[in-house]
Amino acid sequence: MTNNISARLRVAGLLTGICSLVLLSAQLQAQSTDQAAERPNFLLFTTDDMGYNDLGAFGGFDIPTPNIDTLALQGVRLTNFHTAPSCGPTRSMLMSGTGNHEAGMGAQRSSPEFEGHPGYEGYLPERVLSLPERLQAAGYHTYMAGKWHLGSEEGVNHPNDRGFERSFALMPGSSDHYNPTHLDELPYSEDGHRVESLPEDFYTTTAYVDKLISYLQSNESSDRPFFAWFAPTAPHWPLQVAPGWEDKFAGQYEAGYEALCQERLQGMQAMGVLPEDSDSSRCSEEAERWESLTAEEKRLNSRAMELYAAMTSHLDTEFGRLLAYLEESGQLENTYIIYHNDNGPQGGEIITARSAPARYNNDINNIGQRDSWIHLGQGWSDAQSAPFRQDKGAQFEGGIRVPAFIRPPQPDTARGEISNSLLTVMDVMPTIMELAGIEERRTNASGQPVLPIRGKSFAPLLHNTGQPIHQDEYIALDSEGESMLIHNQWKIVRQPLASQWTLFNTQDDPSETRDLAASHPEILSDLVAKYEAHAQEVGIIKRVPRAATGLPGGMGGMGAP
Repeated sequence: MTNNISARLRVAGLLTGICSLVLLSAQLQAQSTDQAAERPNFLLFTTDDMGYNDLGAFGGFDIPTPNIDTLALQGVRLTNFHTAPSCGPTRSMLMSGTGNHEAGMGAQRSSPEFEGHPGYEGYLPERVLSLPERLQAAGYHTYMAGKWHLGSEEGVNHPNDRGFERSFALMPGSSDHYNPTHLDELPYSEDGHRVESLPEDFYTTTAYVDKLISYLQSNESSDRPFFAWFAPTAPHWPLQVAPGWEDKFAGQYEAGYEALCQERLQGMQAMGVLPEDSDSSRCSEEAERWESLTAEEKRLNSRAMELYAAMTSHLDTEFGRLLAYLEESGQLENTYIIYHNDNGPQGGEIITARSAPARYNNDINNIGQRDSWIHLGQGWSDAQSAPFRQDKGAQFEGGIRVPAFIRPPQPDTARGEISNSLLTVMDVMPTIMELAGIEERRTNASGQPVLPIRGKSFAPLLHNTGQPIHQDEYIALDSEGESMLIHNQWKIVRQPLASQWTLFNTQDDPSETRDLAASHPEILSDLVAKYEAHAQEVGIIKRVPRAATGLPGGMGGMGAP
């Protein structure tokens, strides 16, 4: 079959072949020199596995997050912002401005049916131009601290190979929050090289803030603006709490996850972010009812949520240190801040095979310490994603609709504004580019064509929160066979290995409780046809059961089943 991604690249090359690289370079250099003093800084803040309603600005009053909340209320909260269902695919979309398949992360986990196919490389490929590469070419300093998860080959796809001037990055999707002394090789990279050792008192959130501040300080007197990506791993599992924070929330969650869910829904309504027509009865969507748990199970669940709350509140406190530095150094007044979470909250078991190895002590009195490894659990995930359906890993709203906001430099007042305009994480790149005055390039530094940006700038929402950004567009995406397409208020979802699609009107039914596939066959047919056309174009592999093909791993066709 023709390599469709390559075909798209050839088209992009033809469209831009008349442009001289020499002229482009000269224009960019002139632009960066003439506009440096006027151009804004950007701080991009990506949290990891948080719930939609964890932040106070989104209804979570039980966890103090004053620094993040203040910024959210000074800007525009983006209540209809969508990501991929998991960390790596979201980051690929964020850094490329296009779909996760085009950006090499069609699947976060390796699987036989995906191996060797374009779109499933597991790293950010050269066919896309990254956000820091675009900004660096336009005269920006570029820094990052936090989780990368977009390739780990030194000299090829570390952060510094893809446009970051300085970086301290966790390369895989997760690790201990303390110094992982049990590993033969540390999972961190700094400035493009593997880190050989870490201090004994290392803790991820604190270390990321320290590094980012040090990078910003190193060029504090520069006349060039900066782009900084803060991508902490907290509160992603394992739930390991910073020293001194172990008992900050002791006893707070003994009423259980259903009670928290109702509190969060009330908080969302108070903050204006609870969608109309939401189903508020889904507070134990997948977990067992709290009242059915044993006393021991309730204690374990309560303790897990206490630890999660401590990690989240500590993250906000450390983020406050970064803000304080920017304010004291006079840089905050010229800085746009864009925040978003990377996917829905993590459900599942609290203690799993992953958290059970002998080196970890998961006794109830030890969990949260550096030598423990637990998850948050399904009940709390249900509460965190309410009123939306499911959580991380799903293309339903609970897996991909996340909290987000944009805060402009020098906001006049606490605006408290909200936009429900449909957005995706692909839109962050073109938003930053528009605000920075950077034109889209269709070639990389070697003159090779790159894929066009799929996202659209949401900068207009700063002036008109009702502005539609993706009006009448068909937004099709897939992650490991979990497929979906959104078109205005309509959305279709097909789960892995399934043959049938479900259809929802997310405006009338944001909780996705009513499948309209049978009652609106013409709408379903149109959306499925649009999805299949996209899948064929970019090379999405449809997973099918092994028995259907006899191939290892269930190799399906490209696009349509």
